[in-house]
Amino acid sequence: MRLPVRAAIDIGGTFTDLFLVDYRTNQEYVVKVPSTPPDYSVGILDALQQAGVAISEIDLLVHGTTAHLNALLERKGARIGLVTTEGFGDVYKIARGNRAHMYDLHYSNPIPLVPRFLVQEVRERIGPQGDVVIALEDGAASRLGLERLDIEAVAICLLNSYTNSAHEEALAAEIRSMIPSLDVYPSFEICSEWREYERTSTTVLNAYVSPILSSYLGKLRSRLSLQGFEKPVFLMQSNGGLIESTLAERLGALTLMSGPVGGAVGCVRLAEELGEPNLIAIDMGGTSFDFALVMAGTLLTTSEREVAGFPLLAPSIDIHTIGAGGGSIAWLESGALRVGPRSAGAVPGPACYGHGGTEPTVTDANVVLGRLPSIASLGSDLPLSELRAVDAIRAIAEPLGLDVNRMAEGIINVVNAKMANAMRSITIGRGIDPRDFALVAYGGAGPLHAAALAEELGICRVLVPGAPGVFSARGMLQADIRHEDARTVLLPLIGQTLSDLQLQFEDLETGLSDLLQSEGIQASCMTFRRSLDMRYVGQEYFINVPLPYAEADLSTGEIKERFGSSYDRQYGHKNLAEDVEIVNIRAEGEGCFEEGLRTGLAGSVSAEAGGDRGASPKIRRVTFSGAVWDGRVLTRAQLRLGRSWEGPLIIEEDTCTTLVPPGWDVEVGSSRSLVLTRHD
Repeated sequence: MRLPVRAAIDIGGTFTDLFLVDYRTNQEYVVKVPSTPPDYSVGILDALQQAGVAISEIDLLVHGTTAHLNALLERKGARIGLVTTEGFGDVYKIARGNRAHMYDLHYSNPIPLVPRFLVQEVRERIGPQGDVVIALEDGAASRLGLERLDIEAVAICLLNSYTNSAHEEALAAEIRSMIPSLDVYPSFEICSEWREYERTSTTVLNAYVSPILSSYLGKLRSRLSLQGFEKPVFLMQSNGGLIESTLAERLGALTLMSGPVGGAVGCVRLAEELGEPNLIAIDMGGTSFDFALVMAGTLLTTSEREVAGFPLLAPSIDIHTIGAGGGSIAWLESGALRVGPRSAGAVPGPACYGHGGTEPTVTDANVVLGRLPSIASLGSDLPLSELRAVDAIRAIAEPLGLDVNRMAEGIINVVNAKMANAMRSITIGRGIDPRDFALVAYGGAGPLHAAALAEELGICRVLVPGAPGVFSARGMLQADIRHEDARTVLLPLIGQTLSDLQLQFEDLETGLSDLLQSEGIQASCMTFRRSLDMRYVGQEYFINVPLPYAEADLSTGEIKERFGSSYDRQYGHKNLAEDVEIVNIRAEGEGCFEEGLRTGLAGSVSAEAGGDRGASPKIRRVTFSGAVWDGRVLTRAQLRLGRSWEGPLIIEEDTCTTLVPPGWDVEVGSSRSLVLTRHD
C-alpha cells in the first residue's frame, strides 16, 4: 500500500497535537491547538483544518486517545454485568490478598467495577485441561435474567475457559441473539491466559471501557466522513502497535495507554538515529507526566500491568504516568505547598491564559519566573498574561508570608521533585543507575523542566528532538500494525524442544495473520516473533524470553540458558540447578504499510525553517534559585551547527520552549537535535 500523506493526532487533556508528513513534497506540518472537552473530535478537525492539507488527501490517519482511560479513572464507564461459573461469583470481589501499600493501615482494594448484585452465575464447568466436566445447559442465557438488569454491557468469564472457550462462545452467541442491544464481551476474545481473578479483571475492564471507546470512535469517523475522509482510522495500542479502529472498538482494554505510548515508540527510533541505546523518555504535557525506559535500544514491556488499581493481562509498553503537567494546580494543605494531580486542563486553563482560570499552575509559575514568553509557543500563538499569573500565585504566597517569585520557584521545585521521585521508581528502584542514561525530553513542557530533572537524577545529557511539542504524534507514525496472542501451556522444560510447541505457535500465528489481512496488510509485509513466559518451578510470576524465529529446534539446555540470562539481567542472579517450566507461549504479528516512508525524529523541517540566523538574541530577566539572570532568548532556527551556547538560555520554537539553566550548555547535534550538557 502506498500511503504518501500520513497524519497522526495525539489528544491530551490540554492540547491536541497534529503531525502530518506529505512524502510527495517531503513537507512536514505541525499543529498544536487547545483540546475541546468533552467532544475532543472538534479539536481533531480544528487541527486538520489548520494543517492546510485537504482531509480527503490523507492516506493514513493514526490516533492516540485517552477518552476511555479517563472514563475508567473517573469511574464513568459503561454500566456492566458479569457472568461466571456457578460457585465462582465472588472471585472478582475477593480479588487478591496482597497489600499494594504494606504499611498503610487504611488501605483497601478499589471498589469493583461490577457490584456483586450484577454478577450472575451459570451452571457449567470446564476442567483445567480443557475437558467438559459439566456441560452448559440449553437455554442458560434465558435463565440469567439479564434483560431485567439495568446494564449496557456484560462480561463473560467462565472457569478455565482459556483452555476451552466452547461454553463462552455458546453463551455469548445466545445472549447476543436474545438481547441484540446488549454489548457482550467474553474473556476468550481479550485474554486466553490462566489466573482466574486477573483474567476476570481484564474482561471486566474491557467491557467497562469498550462502549465508551466505541461511541467516541463512531462519532469521530462520522465527522471525518463529512469532511471527505473515507479511509480507515488506526488507533495506537498499549503495546506500541496500531490497530484498525473498528477492531479496537471491542478491545478497549488493549488501547488504554493509547495516548502516551506514541512518544515512547518514537524514542526507539531516536535511539537508533542518535546512537544512544539507553534513554529515559519523559513527556510532560499540560495534564500529565509520562516516562519510560529504552535499554539497549529496546523499550521495556510487560504482559501485565495495573490500571486504576485493577490488574490487566494485556501486552503493554512499561510506561508510567503521574498527574504532573503545565496545568497542574498549586494549592496549600495545612500550611504546606502541594502541586497536582488536579489540573486546570484546557478549560479554563492556567490563569495566565485569560480564559477564566484563577488558580495558580506550573505554567503560571514559569511565566512569573520569565521562562515563558508573553506570546508562548503553546498552540495558536496563545498570549499569556503575566499579571494574571502573578495574581494567582500571590493568592497562595501571602498566607505563607512569601513573595510571588519565591512561591513560583517553590511550585517549580515541588513539581520537579514529584517527577524525579517517580522516575527513580523505574531506575534506582530497580537497581538501574540513571546516570548511565541520557534524558529525552518532549511534550509541551518537557524541555522546559528537563535540565532540572536531569540534575535531580545526576544525569549530564539531555536530548531535545525536533518539534518536541508534538513528538508523541510524530512517534505514532513510526509504529506498525501489531497484534499479540498467548496460550497457557504449563509445561516442564525438561524434555521439551521448540519443535514440540510448533503447532501451537503456528495456530496463534494463523489467527494473527487473519487479523493483519483484515486490516489490509499483505502476507509479504508480515513478520512474526515468538517468545516464552518462563519461571523457576514454585514461583508465582514469570519473565518473558524472546526466541529466534528461525531456530525451531533449540534444545532444553539452550532454552534454559536463555531463560537464565534473562533472569540474571532482571534480578541479578540465576539458579542453574533449579527446574524451569514454561507458563505461556506468545506470538506477535506485525504488519508494515510501506518500507522507506519513515520521517526522521531528531530534526524536522519545521525546526529548521524560518528565523534569522544572524539576528542578535533578545534578553529576558529569568529567576533561578532566587537570583535574577539576564537570559538570552533565541529561536531554534538561530542555533547553528557546531556552535555551543552557554546558559541561561531560552530557546523558542513552534509548540515548545526549551530552558537551558546556568551551568548547562547547548549545541545542535549532527542530527539536528538539541544536546544539553551539564558542566561540572
